[in-house]
Amino acid sequence: MNIQVEKTNPQVQELRIEISKEDYVEKVETALKKQRRTAQIPGFRPGNAPMGMIRKMYEKSLISDELNHIIGEALYGHIKENNHKILGEPLPIDDKTIVDIDQPDTPFVFTFEFALEPEFDIQYDALPTVQYYQFVAQEDEIDNYVQQIRKRYGEYIMPETIEAEDYVTVTYNETDGFCFVSDLNETGKALFVGKKIDDTISCNLADLFSEKQKLAQFLKIKEEEIKDTPIETTLSIKHIGRVTEAELNDEFFKKAFPDGSVTNEKELRTIAAKTIENEWQSHSKKQFMNDSIGLLLEHVQIEFPDDFLKRFILSSQKEMTPENLDEKYEDYKRSFKWQLIENKIVMENNIQVTSSEVEDYIRNFFVKNYFSNFDPKEIEDKLNTLVADALKNKEDVKNIYDQLYDQKIEETLRSKMNIEYKSGSFTDYLAKINNPGTETQKTSSAKKGKKPAVKSDEQKKDEPKAAKKTTKKTEK
Repeated sequence: MNIQVEKTNPQVQELRIEISKEDYVEKVETALKKQRRTAQIPGFRPGNAPMGMIRKMYEKSLISDELNHIIGEALYGHIKENNHKILGEPLPIDDKTIVDIDQPDTPFVFTFEFALEPEFDIQYDALPTVQYYQFVAQEDEIDNYVQQIRKRYGEYIMPETIEAEDYVTVTYNETDGFCFVSDLNETGKALFVGKKIDDTISCNLADLFSEKQKLAQFLKIKEEEIKDTPIETTLSIKHIGRVTEAELNDEFFKKAFPDGSVTNEKELRTIAAKTIENEWQSHSKKQFMNDSIGLLLEHVQIEFPDDFLKRFILSSQKEMTPENLDEKYEDYKRSFKWQLIENKIVMENNIQVTSSEVEDYIRNFFVKNYFSNFDPKEIEDKLNTLVADALKNKEDVKNIYDQLYDQKIEETLRSKMNIEYKSGSFTDYLAKINNPGTETQKTSSAKKGKKPAVKSDEQKKDEPKAAKKTTKKTEK
């Protein structure tokens, strides 16, 4: 076998692999003998068919299989031995490939081209400032949190008169329906509040609910099944339910926080504020990541071998045409560019996710969502079983790895980007990102007129597979 390298430009190389008969004949002969021992051919017992017949039936396909094996080892062995980081995947050059399976004494020639990843640096200090919003829980938000947790441990009663937070069951047209009064719009609330058992309400159902989804739930149908015509009917009230708020006493705190972490109202409001701020903070992190990605994509200069990249996209996307590629090429290149930047961030900062971190993530998920009020020692065996079962789902485990990597990348960028921290409520934050001319939008102006760096599912469908290649490290 003879391998020759030819550089066509600084980024794209050609690899010529010449394979002679001596490179594959021995393994093909061995495969033919194995095939003879197992071949089911009418008129012959296994192992007794003439070798000439076996050769005529199987030799060409076995030669092709062995050639593919040799090519793969030679091509990727060359890339590995030379520590090449390649862009996409190698592409065959058809007009420089010579293959005639009917002339095995003539050497086969296979020629491939591959592109080396562009060299680049990330100068964080030279990047524009990006804002990072730090949320501060407001008193009304804390009040609402405390109210909800008090209701969780409150008492269920059946009052005589409907109030704004009650649960109501009604009958209409020989059908049962139920809803929370809070699901109604102002017109609906005015009709219900103050009513008693067996009172009736004549109304148009379509005019009662604050959202179409709530109306569909009440009618027990899908949203698209709701007709545009009015739903005139008479409702008869059959049941009123209400959950009262638990008193903030020792009994409540022992039930709500059995670990003793909260024992009074002040501590409850403190933990409420932290919980609210942590929940809102995910929005801030996403916004920060989007803004950071936009700045990196705009200001980090990476030169791509465009001709090769276009050929690779056309070869990897079966439905792609040259005309469509001209329209979408910048989006594809943007995807490749971010993957290179992300890989560089991962490698330079030695970002890794270990299997123990994944297990901890799963364990904490179950504790937070299902066992927050249990003694950890009492549920240890149950948790171990749940974690072990969850780890069997490979797709979920991969998603968790990706999520943990994203978290670590966000933390790394937060330590390196030029950040201006802003504090305020979530309402203020929404106003800043939704109203034109706000400071947040000015910071994100690098992305103006460009596709979002965080792509939708539809965009991901069109993304070339190799654009998702990553150098993220996971513990085996």
